[in-house]
Parts: sequence; C-alpha cells; structure tokens
Amino acid sequence: MANEYFLQTSLDEVLVTSLADYGKQVTDNAYQGNTLIALLKNAGSKELINGGASIIRQLVDERQNNGGFYLGNDTLSTNQTDTLNAVEYKWQNSYEPIQISRDEERQNSGDSHRLINLLETKIKLSELAIQQRLEQALSTPTTGANNLVDLETLVNTGTLGSIAGATQTFWQSTVTTSGAFATQGLTDMTTAYYAVSGSQMMENPTHFITTKAVFQKFENTRLPLERFQNTMTANAGFENLTFKGKPITYGNYIGSGLLFGLNLNYIKLIVDTETDFITTPFVVPTNQTAKVAFILWRGNLITDNRRRHFKLTSMN
Repeated sequence: MANEYFLQTSLDEVLVTSLADYGKQVTDNAYQGNTLIALLKNAGSKELINGGASIIRQLVDERQNNGGFYLGNDTLSTNQTDTLNAVEYKWQNSYEPIQISRDEERQNSGDSHRLINLLETKIKLSELAIQQRLEQALSTPTTGANNLVDLETLVNTGTLGSIAGATQTFWQSTVTTSGAFATQGLTDMTTAYYAVSGSQMMENPTHFITTKAVFQKFENTRLPLERFQNTMTANAGFENLTFKGKPITYGNYIGSGLLFGLNLNYIKLIVDTETDFITTPFVVPTNQTAKVAFILWRGNLITDNRRRHFKLTSMN
C-alpha cells in the first residue's frame, strides 16, 4: 500500500505542515546564519530612533586648539574654532510578503493536522527571508538597496552619506591591498590595526569580519594554544577566533578576499522605532482568495568616525 505520509524532498510548504507527525518545529536548512546582523546587535550597535526625514550625526572633523598656558595678567584668547560638522544618511526600506491562500487555510484547518500552523510557518519563513536579504545588503553592494550602506562602502575612501571622502580626508578609512595570507596576511592586519588605532582602547578596532576562506587561512596560522575564542561572541551563536584579543569571524556575504577591522563604538545599525521587522495586518486583495501581510524594516548602517575602520582587499 502506498505510504500516505511520504515526505517530498522539495519541502512543499503545505505538506510539511499538514502530513503526518513531522514534528512541532520546522528546521530551516535553506537559510544561512546572519553573522553581521548578530554581531551588530550583540555589540550594542543597534540604535532605535523615532522617524525623521533622514539620519543625521554630528562630527568633529579636526581637533580644537584655542587654549594654552598663561601667567598672571596674560591676555587669553576668546576665539573657539568651529570644528563641528555633520553627516546625513538616507533611510532604506525593506519588506517581505506573507501570503496564505484560501485553499491552504482550509487544508490546514483540521485538528489532526495542526501540529505546525501554516500561517506561523509562513511568517517565520518571511522573517528569515528579510533577515537574509538585509545581511547580504549590509555586507556588499546590492541591486535595489539604493540607500542602504554596506560594509564595502562604509569602510572606504569615497562618498559616504553626505560627505565626499575624496575631498574630506578625515572621512576616509584605511584601505590596503593585501595578498597571500601565508606570507603577508598577519603583517597587513597588524599594520592596518595600528593605522586606525589610538592611545585609548575605545579608539581601536573591536571586531574583525572576513570570508570563510580567509578565516580558515587565519586559523591555520594559529598554534593550538593560540586558538582562543571570544566568549561573548561565541555565546552569540557564531564561530570566532581572536586577533589582538578581539573576535574575528566570517560572514556569508562578505566580498571575496576582504577582511574588515571595525570599531563598533563608531558604527550603528539605525532602525526606525515603528518599523523594526513589524508585521502589517492581513488584508484580502480584491482579485484573489488569499490573505496578504508584510514584514517591514526601515533603517541604515552608519558611522560617525570613518577613519577608525580598515579594509584589506585581495587576500588569498
């Protein structure tokens, strides 16, 4: 007799949620981990703000040096140089639809087949889809994400936000062409690290992120006793080693041959308070027997101190 509980390898969304006692959870094997988003969130770099036409950050583009030393009745300068500047970033919107047809709703309405509710499963799949889309767009330039700042653009020397790095040198990251990791990788990482660092700990890179291939090459240079993990980063759910005592990990969408040194004291994932993966109410289109809702996100990736980050390219 034919097995009525045959499981299709395509993981058909209706059969997965209604045939047999397949379990109370759906394990998603189609999506990869969202390393960059988790890194920003766990470092406290996610910041909620309540709307506005754009995202504006105040900057200090040069040091003030108007004071000095004096004795007795020396004349004191009353001038104060204007060292303040501002950068403006635009908002970027992202969405993912959730749709359930009338047929699907009825197919999953019986008591014996509601171990996994189809609607809940579809919502979860849509959540994962929009998270994956953002992970990719935050890592590398992506078609359609016209205003969303990605790491390759943020850690660079050209225009970012409303400031042209080509003419404003304070608005430039350190970008270095590297090469074979075995012969120059660690040297280039060390040189770039100190190029963007200061005397205070908060001015030094706090995290490093690269590709899986480069991460493996870095791992191969570490002796077993040197392969320490950053405990907080490991507890966040992704693999890491350490360089200069700071976590180094890999992302699924980091551009080939790239390694970033990031100071997350100066990077924020800005998110609109009213559009942080919110779900809209379901509506019924006039020309379909279906219910449709949307998951919405509005935000951007920004920095207010671009020179504290570095990027190594062409690592192999």
